[in-house]
Amino acid sequence: MTPLSDKHIVTEKEIAEIKDLGFNISFGYPFADFLKENFPGLHLLNYLKGINDLLAPLTTAAVEREIVYFESPPPAVVIQLFSDDEENNQTGLAFSHSIVKREVELVVELDFLRIPVSTRNQGITKRLLGICLKQCSLLGVDKIELEAALENGGLVWAKAFFTAKNPKEVRVIFENAEKLLTPERFKFVKRIYDNYYEQYPDGTAFPMVKWSRLAGMQEILNGSRWRGELDLNNSEVFSNFKHYVA
Repeated sequence: MTPLSDKHIVTEKEIAEIKDLGFNISFGYPFADFLKENFPGLHLLNYLKGINDLLAPLTTAAVEREIVYFESPPPAVVIQLFSDDEENNQTGLAFSHSIVKREVELVVELDFLRIPVSTRNQGITKRLLGICLKQCSLLGVDKIELEAALENGGLVWAKAFFTAKNPKEVRVIFENAEKLLTPERFKFVKRIYDNYYEQYPDGTAFPMVKWSRLAGMQEILNGSRWRGELDLNNSEVFSNFKHYVA
């Protein structure tokens, strides 16, 4: 994605404000210099405020906030926010993602997301993606990558237009659908699968969103696990994603 003209540079004053938000920063090389060299355009303070204001109120437990960065190739910044009970499937809050500068592309990796059960189905993930997309536009991020897992991640990320990278993982979901769906419903699942892989036998961008719209597939995708990505250089994908988070 071509970055916007705004090339904001993080200052030491902003870093002090980030620490005031409660974020611990693990670093050796001066952080402001590292960001200027590797991630010009990143409005880190605004980004962290958006993430913190959205996620921290979802839990009554104490919240830890961390930023870790790595100088050695590929340069990366890791942002984490998690509650003391992060491992509790019912009440835990955990968020981790990385911005990685690879040799030929800039990538955001959504490493992990868990929000308390009581706050799900309220558009939290969509709002979080909207916050992320704004920074992706400023930075010129090429793609967003993730692993769809946990309880309903497979469906959530499919509806957000992430495509599946691994044909073997798609095949597992396909076979589960064949076992669990009626023949009348499964034929639509098969039609989408066949149409894609006949065109792209080794394809790494299976359109999971098409399955998410079929009767019966919501339950199957809820329990699925697959690696996905969002190609922000694809104008159609970008337009769909931007509309989804709006």
